[in-house]
Amino acid sequence: MHKRTLKLDTTFSRHFLISELHLTYAVIKETNPMSDDSGQSQFNGQFLVSMPDLKDGVFGSSLVLTCEHGETGAMGFIVNKPTEFSVQEIFEQLGLDAASDLDPSIPVMNGGPVEPQRGFLLSNHPITDDVVEVLEGLFLASSPDVLPLAVDALNQGDAIFILGYSGWSEGQLESEMAANSWIHVPWDADVIFQIPTADRQRAALAQLGIDPIQLSQGAGHA
Repeated sequence: MHKRTLKLDTTFSRHFLISELHLTYAVIKETNPMSDDSGQSQFNGQFLVSMPDLKDGVFGSSLVLTCEHGETGAMGFIVNKPTEFSVQEIFEQLGLDAASDLDPSIPVMNGGPVEPQRGFLLSNHPITDDVVEVLEGLFLASSPDVLPLAVDALNQGDAIFILGYSGWSEGQLESEMAANSWIHVPWDADVIFQIPTADRQRAALAQLGIDPIQLSQGAGHA
């Protein structure tokens, strides 16, 4: 039987490549602290629900969690787009013995179009001491040693493994919001870690009393 191989950066297996997001987050955080009164961080810690005019491409029908938003741009992850690959397959490609302990149905998530060969692990609790709390109650692993330790969290739905992330340059997200490309909702950990991927966008919108079928091009939420 032919074994599928996911195209990963050649350094992925050696470094897990979480440090790049960690460093980017740190730079934005230092330049644009959450306590900034300029309003530039208004979309930090928000779910972005794509509007119908984003129906094509990776952001079509997407739910994005913004982990940071500031004067230099924004970054986050799509959290409702599973790939065809399982996390178990990733573990196997990395040669991790813990692969056999993983539920083979757990999908790798598509986090966005930026550097899709890079992997990230998000969890609702600190799996190890070597993590970054990017939002209150949301932790980003920063060590390659975390993967074998994350098996229980992955199996229980308390962690997700993501390839790639979503990024916006300076002023880009603000422009897209002004064009009504997104509707924003406060993030909720339960939506990511308790709700099936296919229902996460609907669950996020339920906070506003909106059903996805009600969304129409040209309608937004400021």
